[in-house]
Amino acid sequence: MIEVRTFLRNPDGTFGQLSESSAPPKDPWYVEGAIELVVDGVEVCGQAQWDLVDQLWAYICTMLEEFRTQDRVSTNFPDMPVELVFERLPAGRVLVTCAGSEVRRAATGEGEFVRALSSAARSALEQLSALLPSNSAGYEDALRRLGK
Repeated sequence: MIEVRTFLRNPDGTFGQLSESSAPPKDPWYVEGAIELVVDGVEVCGQAQWDLVDQLWAYICTMLEEFRTQDRVSTNFPDMPVELVFERLPAGRVLVTCAGSEVRRAATGEGEFVRALSSAARSALEQLSALLPSNSAGYEDALRRLGK
C-alpha cells in the first residue's frame, strides 16, 4: 500500500495538509511544505524532509517521466541535502530511497507505485495551481511530464 500526502508549512513551523488549505502561501516563489511518502508501512520521506514542496513535485514529475525509459532515476530536493531515488528491481518492483541525514527505503510493486505517485502529483499540483494561479504555468508544465 502506498500513501502520499502533501503538506504546506505554516509560518509557525507546523504543517497542514494541502487538501485542507484555502489560503495561498505568503510567498509564491518559496512554497514550503513536505511530501509524506509511506510505502507498505515505511515512511520513506515526510515532514522532517520539508522543502520547497511545489518544486519537489515538479522534480518528481520529471523522475516519473524518466523512469519510463531508465532503470534508476534520482533527484536532489530543491533546498535540502536530501536525495530521492527510484530504482527498478526484478519482478516488477521498485526500490524507493530517501537519503538525507538518515537513509530510508522500501520496495513495492512498480505499477502501483507509479500510479499512486502520479495521482498524488496531479492532485497536489492542481491544488497548488488553484491556490497560486501566478504559478500555474509551471505546474502545468510539470503535469505534462506525467503524460495521460
